[in-house]
Amino acid sequence: MKAVVIEHPGDQGSLKEIPTPQPQAHEILVRITAAGVNPVDWKRRDRGGEKLPFVLGQDFAGVVSATGNHVTKYREGERIFGISDYGAYAQYTIVPEDDAEQPIAKIPDGIGDADAAALPTAGLTALASVDALQVQKTTTLLVLGATGGVGGFAVQIARDRQAHVIGSGGSSNAGLARSLGLDEFIAYDRENVVNAVKAARPQGVDAVLDLVDGADAIKPIADVIRPGGRIVSTIGAADVAWFGQRKIAAQNLVSSKTPEHSHAGLRALLELVEQGRLRVTIAGERPLAEAVDALAESKRGSVNGKLVITVD
Repeated sequence: MKAVVIEHPGDQGSLKEIPTPQPQAHEILVRITAAGVNPVDWKRRDRGGEKLPFVLGQDFAGVVSATGNHVTKYREGERIFGISDYGAYAQYTIVPEDDAEQPIAKIPDGIGDADAAALPTAGLTALASVDALQVQKTTTLLVLGATGGVGGFAVQIARDRQAHVIGSGGSSNAGLARSLGLDEFIAYDRENVVNAVKAARPQGVDAVLDLVDGADAIKPIADVIRPGGRIVSTIGAADVAWFGQRKIAAQNLVSSKTPEHSHAGLRALLELVEQGRLRVTIAGERPLAEAVDALAESKRGSVNGKLVITVD
């Protein structure tokens, strides 16, 4: 089979012919039709420390090609999607039938493969973040990085819960921001986000989801959070003790360690999509041969929505 493989330290990845994996007793062989692109894909490649060689990617959608003899929940020919530790930038992948670290679920007929492949990592991270921030009808939520993959899902999930949502993004993305249902949009390249929020919300916001700021840049956000409020960082930037001294509950969220990172979490996302309450924004589709270029595009931070790799 063809797969995008990292063979040595510093390797950016290249399309190779490798053996097709075979499922063990509790495993499923999936013929991949689409793979989602996430920042974690290039971060995993760039940081090193992985056992080499390995196949890039983790989010996939595809068709069950074969099952191990102890698999009971899935049958050959069924469409499924989820997260695979084996790798997803390939013609085939292997996933366990039932594993909390690698959740999978069946794809309903009304949802396309590209949309399904774009959902798992970003969607589950957004769902877990909104839950951790205890977003509800009375919540005013600020999403920093609102037009990216996780941000776009988080905005929609929060709006579905009838929260008031403020989001930041580049001025060129104002149209996308409006389409996501933001109540207020702040263009970070035209005005200071903290100052803009202070002016509009002098009493402070209830919760902040910060998807973009590092350890230094995230601290000024404390000035716009009311005492007793919450902040979540998905990139490990929040100094929990520092925020705690300011009566703000901070969390560095690791999606794979949350209850939402599960079959039930995937099913919750599917339900939102099926009911028209959550829309998947596909920024572009690239063939498998251009997967490394897609990762470079993701790394530049210029993607709004989700990039998807299509697999023949």
